Amino acid sequence: MKRLMFALAAVAALACGAYTQAPVGLKTPWGEKVTPENAWREYPRPQMVRSAWTNLNGLWQYAVTKDAPACPKAWDGEILVPFVIESSLSGVGKLLEPGETLWYRRSFDASVKKGERLLLHFEQADFRAMVYINGREIDVPHEGGQMPFSYDVTDFVKAGSNELVVSIWDPTTDFIGSTGKQVFRPGGCMYTRSSGIGGTVWLETVPATHIAGYKVTPDIDAGTVRFEFDVAGGGFNCPEVTVAIESVKGLTATTKDGVAVVKLPAGFKLWSPESPALYDFTAVCGADKVRGYFGMRKIEVKKDPNGVLRVYFNNKMRFLIGTLDQGWWPDGLLTPPSDEAMAYDIQKLKDMGYDMMRKHIKVEPRRYYHLCDKMGIIVMQDMPSGGGDRQKRYGFYRRELKEMIDHLYNVPSIVSWIPYNESWGQPGEFLTHATLVWTQKYDPSRIVDGPSGWNDYEGGHAGGRRTRHKPLGEEEAADLVDRHDYAVTPHMMPVNNRRASFLGEFGGIGCRVEGHLWTSKAWGYGNTGKDADRSFVQGKFITLMDHVGDLARAGLCGSVYTQTTDVEAEINGLITYDRKVVKFDEKALAAVHERVRRAAEEGTMPRETKTVLRRLDPNPTAWAWTTVEPTAGWEKPGFNDSAWARSAGGFGNKQITYDHSAAKVSTEWDTPSIWLRRHFTYSKPAGKILRANVDMFHDEDAEVYLNGKLIVKAANYNTEFTPFGVKPDVFAAAVKDGDNVIAVKVTQKTGGQYIDLGISLDVAK
Repeated sequence: MKRLMFALAAVAALACGAYTQAPVGLKTPWGEKVTPENAWREYPRPQMVRSAWTNLNGLWQYAVTKDAPACPKAWDGEILVPFVIESSLSGVGKLLEPGETLWYRRSFDASVKKGERLLLHFEQADFRAMVYINGREIDVPHEGGQMPFSYDVTDFVKAGSNELVVSIWDPTTDFIGSTGKQVFRPGGCMYTRSSGIGGTVWLETVPATHIAGYKVTPDIDAGTVRFEFDVAGGGFNCPEVTVAIESVKGLTATTKDGVAVVKLPAGFKLWSPESPALYDFTAVCGADKVRGYFGMRKIEVKKDPNGVLRVYFNNKMRFLIGTLDQGWWPDGLLTPPSDEAMAYDIQKLKDMGYDMMRKHIKVEPRRYYHLCDKMGIIVMQDMPSGGGDRQKRYGFYRRELKEMIDHLYNVPSIVSWIPYNESWGQPGEFLTHATLVWTQKYDPSRIVDGPSGWNDYEGGHAGGRRTRHKPLGEEEAADLVDRHDYAVTPHMMPVNNRRASFLGEFGGIGCRVEGHLWTSKAWGYGNTGKDADRSFVQGKFITLMDHVGDLARAGLCGSVYTQTTDVEAEINGLITYDRKVVKFDEKALAAVHERVRRAAEEGTMPRETKTVLRRLDPNPTAWAWTTVEPTAGWEKPGFNDSAWARSAGGFGNKQITYDHSAAKVSTEWDTPSIWLRRHFTYSKPAGKILRANVDMFHDEDAEVYLNGKLIVKAANYNTEFTPFGVKPDVFAAAVKDGDNVIAVKVTQKTGGQYIDLGISLDVAK
């Protein structure tokens, strides 16, 4: 994730020693309450619940060995499972090195009856886990750091006490597995590594023939829900499974060849952030019984009444407003301290008016997604990225991607898969395209955003340059074209007929809270160190979101603000890393987010576009211009520009034409600044003006004046003509019937430089 505005903050210290010693470091309110007795006691799999289970979380023995791994003869102390060894909540706080092996040991009681099987489950362990019971390795090692895994240990246990030993080898970034943001040297947007067991460990007793898993697919248009069951121990003849929807009396169905389709009665409830309705069900297969739930919802990308591709949720246009959610904790790192801690983050996002989060290159515990389902927040799920040779790791990456989709398929709140973040671990064009197409076809019930930022190849950007859309006869992958833009006024990818335009990362306003002192790093606007700075930074946030509202009118389908909380060296969160301070007024944020939604709805109103001032005007006297700073009042209508040069637009240097094909240079400009003016005639249209657009390609900082009034101020640069929205009342106050003057100043910093613009109006039909 690209960062343009970080200020460093102190990274919490890691402590070593037994758990009885208080670890040193930043703690959340929930981490302060964690004990070996209460650590993650809840049932870990909310969508397939059985009653016969045993939680193995708590204090285990641990040891770290070097070089050739061998079961230790002595143990270093105790570690609190399910927290990784690097975390303070583990009671150890030790960084595991690539040449080391982490060992765990504990005992458990077993009593397996005839006709039963005993399953051992790990919610998460990073990276290579080898599992031994009573001195025997129970199966091949499990590799991967993101998803749960299980073993049937029936034939390895004995009645009474049993010894469980787990060894973990974790190379972090030096292998083929997905790692997300873990690095050996944290800094910027990369964080402390997490090694070992990082999720609940538990035992489960099941009948020999039992439900191993299921897929549930809702169809709100048909009013049906489809169940597909995987039954273990059934041999070649698939046993029947009976499904009963608990909230609808008498509504049952029995599978045929493992599949059952249930027709819901008229008036069934839809799942949405406003009303997160869930249907509980029970499934019975012989002596086995599980409880689960599902939600009725639908997501797709289709054209609005004006032919613009947007996101439709439950058959209604929905502008998705979310945050980049890292899911990191100062005391647990990748493992949240508790259910309550996770619920706090989700509720705060809802209080601020967000309806979505982008779960950023991390897979959460299953209980986290259960909370998203219950509390009502949409999730766009990233595939965690990884390092190493991109060709060598591609097959492993694809298997992990498939495993993640299968693992999270039944989660109603997840509506989108994001296979690649920027270019992190991303292969070249052919393999990227293959991944995106496969993802779309493997799960057609969700939309695919891909890639999120940077190397797009599908008609977005690749290596910083725009790429052409594939010919209509060729398949173009993904549903969203995604831009990352941390400028003061972020831009959007142009509206097109292939994919909806999405702003996958933006914002990142830095603000550190130390006691009652606020210090800001808001795009260089100032660093006052005053209490009043809180309102200053909040004002910048609100201005930023109002600009996003302008993009929403123009066709943007959703946005992801960076980010939910501070994380280690990053101070750009809405909430501090320890979750003890919410930086902004929640009601103020909710209000501006509601304005963005209204703006998006206005953008779907039937309209026609009227050109007021054409861009790239070839008229050789279209623009008056100078590269010598003019006298005061140069932007006003009465200013005498007769001594200025005259020529056609656009203006730029040779570098810009190489970098961006949309930059057409009629007049060479290679000085630090340029000032431009031109006259145009305006006649107010008959219909209601929904939006005024300054369609501008600028490189770099630009100021646009209409009859002496500043209507657009754009920092940095963009890479194509972008509509900068001007509110209708602001435009009406500046423009007049008859003759008008548009005046522009552009300041160049480095590399390519360019300016040209036009004005258009969206008018209601």
